Amino acid sequence: RIAVPSFDQQTDGRINYFLKHILPEIQRHKQKHTMVYIPSYFDFVALRNIFLKREISFVSVHEYSRVSEVTRSRARFLQGRKPILLFTGRCNFFHRHAIKGIRHLIFLGLPEHAQFYADQVNLINTSNKTSDDLDVATSLPSSCIALFTKFEGHALERVVGSANCSRMLKSEKATFMFHS
Repeated sequence: RIAVPSFDQQTDGRINYFLKHILPEIQRHKQKHTMVYIPSYFDFVALRNIFLKREISFVSVHEYSRVSEVTRSRARFLQGRKPILLFTGRCNFFHRHAIKGIRHLIFLGLPEHAQFYADQVNLINTSNKTSDDLDVATSLPSSCIALFTKFEGHALERVVGSANCSRMLKSEKATFMFHS
C-alpha cells in the first residue's frame, strides 16, 4: 500500500515509490524478465520518459505499438536481452498479448478488470529454465508486486475479495503477502 495524501497524487506517489524502492532492487540484482503492468497510458508515458532519461534498458508494449514493434519487444524480453518490459493495461484490454518469460511481475496500479490480474499472474514462469540458463538472476524466486493506494478500494476488492480488502486498507502494515 502506497501512502499518498490525496486522490490526485496517486500517480506521482506510485511512480516515486517504484523509482525509489523497487527499481534500485531490480538494478542491484541485475534482475531480468521483469514486466511492469501499467494500467494508465499517462503513467506509462511518464515512466517511459524517466527510463529514457536515466538510460535504463527496457522495451515496451502499448496499445499504439505496431505489430513489428510488439514482436521485437516480446522476443528481446523473452531472450533476456532487455531486462524490463513496460506493458499497458489498455494494450492488454485490446490485444491480449500473452507475454512469455515473465519471472517478476509488478503492477504499477491495479488493473481495471480483476480477470486481467489473474491472467497476468498466470503468465509468470515459475520454472528456473529460461533462454539464459546461466544467468544468476534466474535463481531468484518468481515474484509479483501490486502497488495500490487507500483510494483504490473497489479495484482492490475485485482482486482480493471483500474481507482481505477491508483488512488491507485498515491495517497498520503497508505490505501484504499472498502465497499460492
